[in-house]
Amino acid sequence: MGKSTLLGKIARAGLTWMGKQKLAKIEGSLDVAGLHQSVEVLRDRYGIAHIYAQDDHDLFFAQGLVHAQERFWQMELNRRTANGTLSEWFGPLALDTDRAARTFGFARVGRADFARFCPELQEALRAYTAGVNAYLSAYPNKLPLEFTLLGQKARPWTVEDTLAFSRLMIWQLSHAWYSELTRARLVERVGAEHAAEFDLSYPQGNPLTLPEGVEMNALDPKGGLSAVRGPFLQRGLGSNAWSVSGERSQSGTALLCNDMHLILSLPNLWYENHLVSPTTQVSGVSIPCAPLVLAGHNADISWGITLAFTDCEDVYVEQFDPADPTRYQFAGEWKTAQVLEERIAVKGQAEHVEKVVLTDHGPVISDAVGEKQQRLAVQSMALRPCLALEGWYRLNKAAGWDDFVEAARCVEAPQLNVVYADTQGNIGYWVTGRTPVRAQGTGKIPAPGWTGTHEWVGEIPFEEMPHALNPAKGYIATCNNKIVPDTYPHYLGDHWMNGYRLARLEEFFASRPRLSLEDCAAMQTDVTCVPARLLLPHLRGCESQDADVRQMLQLLEGWDAVLAADSTAAAVYEAARAHLVKGLLEPVLGAELSADLLGKGFNPVLFPDHEFYGNDMQAVLRILDDPQSWWLAQAGGKQALIERALREGAAYLRAELGPDPAEWRWGRLHTITFAHAMGIQKPLDEVFNRGPLPVGGDTDTPWQAAWAPGEPYENKLWAPSMRHLFDMGDLTRCQLVLPIGQSGQLGSPHYDDMLPRWLGGQFVPMLWTRSQVEGELEGRLILRSGDAVK
Repeated sequence: MGKSTLLGKIARAGLTWMGKQKLAKIEGSLDVAGLHQSVEVLRDRYGIAHIYAQDDHDLFFAQGLVHAQERFWQMELNRRTANGTLSEWFGPLALDTDRAARTFGFARVGRADFARFCPELQEALRAYTAGVNAYLSAYPNKLPLEFTLLGQKARPWTVEDTLAFSRLMIWQLSHAWYSELTRARLVERVGAEHAAEFDLSYPQGNPLTLPEGVEMNALDPKGGLSAVRGPFLQRGLGSNAWSVSGERSQSGTALLCNDMHLILSLPNLWYENHLVSPTTQVSGVSIPCAPLVLAGHNADISWGITLAFTDCEDVYVEQFDPADPTRYQFAGEWKTAQVLEERIAVKGQAEHVEKVVLTDHGPVISDAVGEKQQRLAVQSMALRPCLALEGWYRLNKAAGWDDFVEAARCVEAPQLNVVYADTQGNIGYWVTGRTPVRAQGTGKIPAPGWTGTHEWVGEIPFEEMPHALNPAKGYIATCNNKIVPDTYPHYLGDHWMNGYRLARLEEFFASRPRLSLEDCAAMQTDVTCVPARLLLPHLRGCESQDADVRQMLQLLEGWDAVLAADSTAAAVYEAARAHLVKGLLEPVLGAELSADLLGKGFNPVLFPDHEFYGNDMQAVLRILDDPQSWWLAQAGGKQALIERALREGAAYLRAELGPDPAEWRWGRLHTITFAHAMGIQKPLDEVFNRGPLPVGGDTDTPWQAAWAPGEPYENKLWAPSMRHLFDMGDLTRCQLVLPIGQSGQLGSPHYDDMLPRWLGGQFVPMLWTRSQVEGELEGRLILRSGDAVK
């Protein structure tokens, strides 16, 4: 942990005491209006809620109530982020995030989803909402401590809040549109030929999941949308998931493992739930704001998810009428844009009115530029009505492969790899998400919106999306890597994560004829860096008389490419790597465009990264292998580039860690802090935050631990937001761990009690049978039907 100040210690003691007065009731009984029958909420020794109800209405009602008990501060922030109402509480600091939320229209799009849902899901959403509000009504004086510090009260939860947040999450898991702008600026700066040389294409030889006329520098997204600060929400790019057949497992039954990589904060995105009724039994992680389990298992099947990185977004350059800013050109005609006035309350200043312009392609995200009044609009499957929540409802209920496929069909967005295993020994996989067919081109750079020749003319049929059932090799693995070979008949995209994590996992699969859950745990927490092995020969080939360079090379001798937190060589490698990339890019592109090319997003809250992030090494390695590279020539040649990177890396390590190389340990540079929204200000950071803590790994290791582009090396971007291990032959052996803890309430013993287990690669048992739960019982709360009481 970081060093504590006296003021921080006093604040932590006092506020922790205050927080304890507001902790959720977990023992005894609670009378609430709206239940059909009594419900039992049993909490185990890690605070995990096991809910037993007599019907699904009461089950989801109780889930909403439990979410509100433990995480209502998180729910409040999430709904305000999605609805674009953060400024009402946080003032101008959050205005630009609100402007973006209103422009993309998460609440507007979400409202259109509800009528398409099946009646059972509609009822589940109403029941969940009623449960949240039953708790708020029963305990208005037990709102989380954060409400007291801000002097705020809670308004009732609505179904629309859940829908808006679900659409924000769907949109955040889509990435292609901003990379189109970055690629266009790169082409404009260095030309198409040299841009192609740095193209972040998939490294040849890395494994697959299923083998076999526009001035872009003037057209930026609304400048204000990039100004906001503060850890209001989570987002990330990477994840790992695999399923193993009984022929490849030590238990002889199917295994499924998943760790989803997101930006970590406090509280964590996920809340672990075990939900039981006569028609439902499911266990896994949920998101406070919505019912159901998003990744987990029921009595018959299990599933895990990673991002698929299929390209389902395009940017269009629209030409507006200089005489009428509401008219834009399309296919030789003038069309009228829809203009919405979004009124945003801002604490401490006048209301802000945001004029949102919508073309047939989508929301306009830039101001008009030039005589032709050109503006950018985004077309995205993530902003169209979809049945994603119904897909998860069906997954929770699925009894086998056929049910799983129909559930996957409903997940029309986002685009995901969904991995499957069942109690019958089957393993499978399906890529979800509606994926467009384009009239021409691949949408790699913004297209002229006025011609009508770059439109979406259909979708890839669901049945033709990549999928597999019981492949001969006995396992299916996905790490956001390229999915199918180039012979696949449809265009899915061309920017995947680089495949180095999957390459490392394939080494595990090859070295172990049969895998155990313990092997899978070791795979999830592995910090071996495959591209480090590939870069080391280039570094070691540097011949220099410079003392710093020679020392750096000496420290790399014999290194095994394991990025352990206590490794000196790992710190040397990362410092050299960062300065090597900087030396290639910044002299040509400058710092700002370099950061964009390395994956920096347009808004640190809503969009802190994009699909280019973590893909620099394949381009760097390809350039180093090419003596004729234009980029090498700009850097003064390979020898000069590497020598300079090692020398500057040594200077950086001395400045950050001191002159003694024995103190140059990777974990001293590479730390993680679990940041709470209230921890932005001192001394509240010492009260609510946890960290900084040393961690190993980087973007290219199975245990991902990423930092913001151009801001090494604090793990501010994504890391494993949960890990689970399932043996479908014995559901009592399933395990899961969260990075922090179940409760979002300061003063709770479960605020951060899982942190040592997460850091140590350990797990918490997922109690499945009633006898298991009773054996580790911490609290029994009976929810009784009746009038709400204070």
